[in-house]
Amino acid sequence: MKSAIETGKIKYAVLMLIITAVFVTACVFYLLGFRFVLEKDNLFYFNEIATESANTVEIKLDTLITSMNNYAPMFSGFNSVPVEERAERIAAISDVSQFYDIAYIEIDGTATSSYLGNAILIRRAYFRNALAGVSNISEIVVSEFNGMRVNVFAVPVYTGDEITGVLAGAVESGYLNELMNSQTFNGMASSYIMNTEGIIILTPQKDPLGVDTGISFFDVISDISDKDIAANISAVDASGSFTFRFEDQDYFAAYNSIDISEWVVLTLARCSDVHAVTYNVFGLALAFTIAIVIIAIACIIILSIKHWLSKKRYAETVNERDFLKYTDPLTGGPSYEKFLDEVTAIFASKNEKENYAVISMDINKFRTINDRDGYDVGNRILVDLAQVVQDNLNTGEAYTRKNADLFYILLKYNYEADIFARVDDIISESNYNLNDLKITLLFGVYMVDDSNIDFRSILDHADLARRTIKNSSESRCAFFDNNLLTKIREEKKIESVMEYALERNEFRVYLQPKYDLRDRSSIIGAEALVRWFRDGKMIPPGGFIPLFEKNGFILKIDRFVFEEVCKQQRIWLSRGYDVRVISVNMSRVNLQQPNFVRDLYRICNKYNVPTKYFEIEITESVAFENLEILTRVFNELKNYGFYISIDDFGTGYSSLNMLKDLPVDVLKIDRSFLTDSGKNERANSIISHVIKLALSLHMKTICEGIETSDQVSLLSGLGCDMAQGFYFDRPMSIEEYEKKLYSHYPNTNLR
Repeated sequence: MKSAIETGKIKYAVLMLIITAVFVTACVFYLLGFRFVLEKDNLFYFNEIATESANTVEIKLDTLITSMNNYAPMFSGFNSVPVEERAERIAAISDVSQFYDIAYIEIDGTATSSYLGNAILIRRAYFRNALAGVSNISEIVVSEFNGMRVNVFAVPVYTGDEITGVLAGAVESGYLNELMNSQTFNGMASSYIMNTEGIIILTPQKDPLGVDTGISFFDVISDISDKDIAANISAVDASGSFTFRFEDQDYFAAYNSIDISEWVVLTLARCSDVHAVTYNVFGLALAFTIAIVIIAIACIIILSIKHWLSKKRYAETVNERDFLKYTDPLTGGPSYEKFLDEVTAIFASKNEKENYAVISMDINKFRTINDRDGYDVGNRILVDLAQVVQDNLNTGEAYTRKNADLFYILLKYNYEADIFARVDDIISESNYNLNDLKITLLFGVYMVDDSNIDFRSILDHADLARRTIKNSSESRCAFFDNNLLTKIREEKKIESVMEYALERNEFRVYLQPKYDLRDRSSIIGAEALVRWFRDGKMIPPGGFIPLFEKNGFILKIDRFVFEEVCKQQRIWLSRGYDVRVISVNMSRVNLQQPNFVRDLYRICNKYNVPTKYFEIEITESVAFENLEILTRVFNELKNYGFYISIDDFGTGYSSLNMLKDLPVDVLKIDRSFLTDSGKNERANSIISHVIKLALSLHMKTICEGIETSDQVSLLSGLGCDMAQGFYFDRPMSIEEYEKKLYSHYPNTNLR
C-alpha cells in the first residue's frame, strides 16, 4: 500500500513537474515571442516618429519661408526708398517677425540690415538662389553683420513682374537646432538635416555623434548595414531605415526627404534605448511568471496596458498629423484637402433630385485692409468670416478657406433664388459681426449640373464668375455661363496680338479739343486718347482698355501715348506755334511703379519739351484705394512741373478729403451730373458748389461730355472754366487737330 501511495506521489510530482515545465516553457516561448513582437512594434513606432519628426521640421521651416514671402510684397519698389529710411522700416518689420534680424539686399548684393548696418552679400548662395526666383534656406553661415552662426531664409522681392531685390531673414542656428530635438524614447532620439550627398546641414542640441555641419555623415559613419544607403538617400522622395555602429554603440536610423532645398531629415536613436522598454517589461514578466501564475497574468495585463499606451501614443501622433492636414491653422475650419474629401463623399451619396452650387468668395481689396489696418485685423476678419460661413451651412454642405481671403462653399438649392438668399445671409451676418470694419464680399457661383466633372474645373469656373465683378464697390454675386469662356477666349486673342500691334503702330493718338467757356471759339488745349486700328477697323477703347489694365499692358500704352504727344509738342515748339497744354490719362497701375514720374520727366527731357505743356489726369476713384500713395505721386508730379487734373470728380468716395491733401490744378466734373441738367436742380446745385469750391482752392474746372447748347449756357452761367464734348468737337487725329488750331500760321506744314 505504502509503495502504491509513494508511486502515486511520484507520478503526481512528475505530472506537476511536467505541467510546470510545460507552463514555464510555454511562458518562456510566449515571452520570447512577445519580446520579438514588441521590438518589431517599437521599430515600426520609431520609423513613424521619424516620419512625423521630418514633417514637423518641414512644416516649421516652411512656416518661416511663408512668413518671408508674406513680408516680400511690402518691399516692392523698396529700391526707391531713401537709404536713411530703409533700416528704420526694416526694423519695424523685424520687431514683429520671428527673425532676429531682417535684411533687404539689392540686385548688386548691397544689403541693409534692420539693426546691424550694411554689407555686401553678392557671393552668398542664398542671395543668388533668391535672385533667380527661388525661395530658399541657407546652410549655416557666419553673419556678415555680427559674426554669429545663422541660417538665412531668403525670398525674391518683385516689383511688378520683375525681381528687384531679395528679402533675407536670419535665424540663429541654435534656434533651428532646437527643432532637431525629440522627446521620443526619453529624449534620446535625435534628428539631423543633411543634403542628398550626406553633408550635415543642421545638428540637434543633443548630438550623440558629435559631428559638425559641413561634414559628410558617411565619412563619420562607415559601419552601415545597408551598403546602398548613400544612393537611396540621394533619390527623389527618399525614405527608409538602416542600422549602424558608432563608438561601440548600435544605432537605429530613419531618413525622410523634405521639399525644402532638397534636404533629408535623419532621425536616430541607440538600439538599447529603443529596446529598453522591451527588455524591462520582458524581465519583469519573466520573474513574475516563474513566481506565480497570478503575478504572470498581472504582468501580461501590465504589458497589455503598456502596449495599449504605446498604440495610443501612436494614434495621437496620427491624429495630430491628420489635424495639421485637415484643419485650417488660422480659422480652425476644414482645410482645402478636407473640403475636397467632403465634396467627394457628398457627390457620391447625392440623389438625382438634389441640386448643388459651388461658390467662390473673397473680400474685395483685402490686401488694402492688411496694409491699412495690419495683419492682425485682417486675420480677425478671416476668422469671423469663416465662422459666419460655417454657421450658415446645412447638412450635406461644406466650405473651406483655400488661401488668404479665398473661400469655397458647396451649397444645396432648389431654386436660383435660394442661392441669392444664402449669399445675402452671409453678407448681412458678416456686416453685423464686423460692425467696426467695412468689407465688400464678392461671390462667383457655378451651378453644378454634372457632379462627374472634375471638381477643380468647377472651382475654376466659379473663380471666373467672381473675377468678372472684381473691384466692385459693393458686395455682388455673379453666375458662371458659357459667355464667360467666350470672353476669356476673346481676351486671349487680344493678348496674343497686343505686343505685335504696338510694334506695328496700330495704336494711334487722337486729340479732343478743350474750349474756354468765356470765349467759346477758343481752344485752350486737348485731351489725348488712344485708338486701335486693326485690319482697317477701329476697336472701341472699351474692348481693350479694361483688359490692358488687368494684365498690365496699359503701362506700355500709357507711355506710348505720352511719348507720342511729347514728340508732337516738340514739332509744334520747333515751328514756333503757340503750344497748348495736352492732358494725358494715366491708369491706376502706373501709381504702383516706383519710377513712374521720373520716367515721364525723362521722356520730356528726351524731346526737350517743358513739363508745363502736360497735364496728367488721374481718375478720382484711385484715391480711395490708397490716398497716401496718390499724395506722394501728385507731389512728385508737381515738383517736376506737371499740371494735375482729377478725372470723373464727384463719383468717388472721398472727394473733399482728396482736395485737402492733393495739389490738384484742374477738377474734371463727371458727365453724369449733366444728365437732365435742365430739369434736375439738385444736380445743378452740386455742379455749382463744386465750381465754387474749386475756385476757393485756386483750381480750374472743366466739364466733359457736353452735347447741347443748353449745357454750355448752364456751365458758363455757373462759372465753369472749360468744356469738351461732341457739341464742340469729337476726338480727332493729330493732323486734324493741327489743321484746326494752327492753320493761320504761315509756316504750317499740314500733313
